[in-house]
Amino acid sequence: MEPDLDSDTKGVSRRAVLTTTAGVTTAGLAGCLGNDDGSEGQGDGDNHDNPAVSDEFVFAIEAEDDPADIERDWEPLAEWVESETGVPTSIDTVPDASAAIGALATGQAHASYLSGGPSWVGWNEHGFETLAVETDEEGNSYYVAAAYTRSETGIETMRDAEGVDSAHTGDLTGAGMLVPTAYLAEEGLVEFEDDDDVTAIREAVEEYFGNPVVGGGYVGALRNLSEGQADIAFGRATTSKDYCGGDDPEDWCLDLDEYEIVEEFTNVPTHPVLASLEASDAEKELLEDALLALNDDPDGQEILEDVFDVHELQEATSEEHLGPYGELISNLPGIEDHLIE
Repeated sequence: MEPDLDSDTKGVSRRAVLTTTAGVTTAGLAGCLGNDDGSEGQGDGDNHDNPAVSDEFVFAIEAEDDPADIERDWEPLAEWVESETGVPTSIDTVPDASAAIGALATGQAHASYLSGGPSWVGWNEHGFETLAVETDEEGNSYYVAAAYTRSETGIETMRDAEGVDSAHTGDLTGAGMLVPTAYLAEEGLVEFEDDDDVTAIREAVEEYFGNPVVGGGYVGALRNLSEGQADIAFGRATTSKDYCGGDDPEDWCLDLDEYEIVEEFTNVPTHPVLASLEASDAEKELLEDALLALNDDPDGQEILEDVFDVHELQEATSEEHLGPYGELISNLPGIEDHLIE
């Protein structure tokens, strides 16, 4: 999911590309699931007599790129799962989504918590099952990616937007660039010169639109649209309400009725918790029950808030949670490699 960036976007140049890098240290992952003799282990406590449960649960957690989140402490989750299942539980930090997917595919971890894009890759390539998904206070486990405009532009469809100036939340960001470009490809409005290089997405954007303004997050795209630097913008369907619908809107905000949705593209999924291919049905059931129990306990709610930074976790299947999003973005060149870089 894309970050909400509140920085001033007046200085954002046209066709600017925003990139971030972060260096992290890889923690050694635990061994593959099961005992040294190849048999499955037995959990402690309540599950000591269950031969389908390992001696330890391992969560592969991706190191955060955002320096503000780099010290996020996942140990309370491990302690919670251990108390609920009776199985010792540990957190292994991995450097990126690719490493987390690899850990799940090879059985080095039982579960992982990943954003929607990498999760779709894991499900699409390996068939990972979803244990639980994030939801907001309204119970939504997704947000709607959309294109929106000012009511006076006369833009009613994405075909009408050809050649007009556009505003994107960032370079190759989900709702800001990947999803709308995937929609254009699905509709036959753009083609890619290279069918295996993600940079072809950026080139298609520059070819289809007049002068793309790139950067600044959701608020940046909305501001560029509001101030006339672009005539169409991309982000969440609720962007104008989110930033200009409060009691104290920014001075550059227009009245809400001056913003109109051009197209709602697809549901962008929230982070799910995925299960390893090697996890037994009994292990997946224990983990799912422990995760969903967070919703019903004050200590669990504190973990949801402080560790996951979400309102609630809900049951969902990979197909229903990740399928619609993946069906659309699979139209893009090099997308699977890009999503797990």
